[in-house]
Amino acid sequence: MTRVCRLLGLGLLLILVSAVWGEEKAYNVELNSFDKNPKINDDEKWIDWGDLRMKKVARNQFTLTGSFEVKRNLGDEQKVSMQVFMYDDSTQEKGPMVMNVEKPFCQFVNEDEDTYPYVQKASNLPEQGQCPFPKGSYTIDKYELETSFLPDDAPKGDYLIELNTLDKDMPVTGLVASVTLT
Repeated sequence: MTRVCRLLGLGLLLILVSAVWGEEKAYNVELNSFDKNPKINDDEKWIDWGDLRMKKVARNQFTLTGSFEVKRNLGDEQKVSMQVFMYDDSTQEKGPMVMNVEKPFCQFVNEDEDTYPYVQKASNLPEQGQCPFPKGSYTIDKYELETSFLPDDAPKGDYLIELNTLDKDMPVTGLVASVTLT
């Protein structure tokens, strides 16, 4: 799926979802959910996720479309955190963590070569290299996730992806996605 893409959490979400969804692989990917992180209160003080949506368009192919508003400039004082857990979808319980990444916000955006440059082309997001990331209204138009990272022998199962933006090490906004590899 890979969220502004963490842009806060979306940027990371796109990278992780990209890492989980592969083209022409021996497995199928199902997107079970894609929502704001319900554990974070008042996240709209940072980002209003608007009508940003992820949609399946073909086997293992997903697009990201919609508008959102970044309400504050985001700099390296904020961080992007991505955690991936094994997940029991039937009980909605997290299992073991299988991935954990945390980087300063601008560093994350400016160093990303796999996702942000392509999302930027399908949107009005600013060019890489700016810090702070400017507040403003942004629209992504049918960005097709880059899906070439996961190996053919990726473990099948349910995964929960949490992508959050942190301020002073506290989550202030984020996205959560649940995916199943079969």
